[in-house]
Amino acid sequence: MSLSVVYITEAGPVVGLGHLRRCQALATALRRRGAGARFLIDGATDVAGHDAVYLDWTQEPMTVCAPVAAWHPDAVVVDSYRATPELLSRLRAIGCVIAIDDLADRAVPVHVVVNGAFHAARLSYRCAADTKLLLGPEYSLVDPAFAASPDRVPAEIVGRVLVTLGGSATASALATAVSAVRRAVPSATVDVALGLYADDLPDDGGLVIAHRGQRSLRELIRRADLAVTAGGMTLYECLATGTPAVGLCCADNQRLNIEALSRAGLVVSAEPSLRGAVRRVAADRELRWRMAAEGRRHVDGRGAERVAEAIAQVCNTAGAGRDAR
Repeated sequence: MSLSVVYITEAGPVVGLGHLRRCQALATALRRRGAGARFLIDGATDVAGHDAVYLDWTQEPMTVCAPVAAWHPDAVVVDSYRATPELLSRLRAIGCVIAIDDLADRAVPVHVVVNGAFHAARLSYRCAADTKLLLGPEYSLVDPAFAASPDRVPAEIVGRVLVTLGGSATASALATAVSAVRRAVPSATVDVALGLYADDLPDDGGLVIAHRGQRSLRELIRRADLAVTAGGMTLYECLATGTPAVGLCCADNQRLNIEALSRAGLVVSAEPSLRGAVRRVAADRELRWRMAAEGRRHVDGRGAERVAEAIAQVCNTAGAGRDAR
């Protein structure tokens, strides 16, 4: 069955691009199965493509229902902390509803819940008995391009470090992180990925290389011997590419992610000292080898494909039920 899918999400200077990127990764996987895609986004951004409609829906969530119903989708994917249980229930009358959620802080009356975080299976979701739960790093919604083998061997010496703190990183946060990296590994080249809404990098006399508005960080991550990254989806992209990473908590909702991955030995937490964490990883080649191997083992880049397969199955079952009635 060729599916039509609507993605409801948000993006902007406050929330960043993480929600949108997860939806785009899933849309790529579903398009490979012949599915169509429309995006309904709260927040203006020029990275969503021509199939996007912009609507300030997060203040009045029910305003999405009319345009979504007019599109007659088979499935509706919702990725936003501000999607209320009432909205999710209303959308069920339109099509199969898939919630991408990593908080489990409210009821999710949907057909499918997706949480690709390492600790997801330990969360308790309030959902229907027949809700399909796709929980854990095997369902991480990184772009399917990350499924390709990174084809790399950890370097003997860390010669290149990537710093990426999300789509809306402030100049002070970037300056602090870059300074810590340069003090920890002064001989390394430092690449800084600046998100669409991030502040400009402070002038440092050419000691670092800034990259603004990258549509994908895959090549920058692959080139890095070590990455310093915020605790969102980029951490999982690092795991998929076998790039040792230091996780820096840039928002409260990232803390559980970093703590769980750190306890499992897949990343190193930046707390209590980013400089100390970078120095530790850079100095321990065996640690970097182990992190690279274990990271790729847990996150193989095929999470979006697995989620797409599950959505297709659920929608086929729901469609068959509707036809029988």
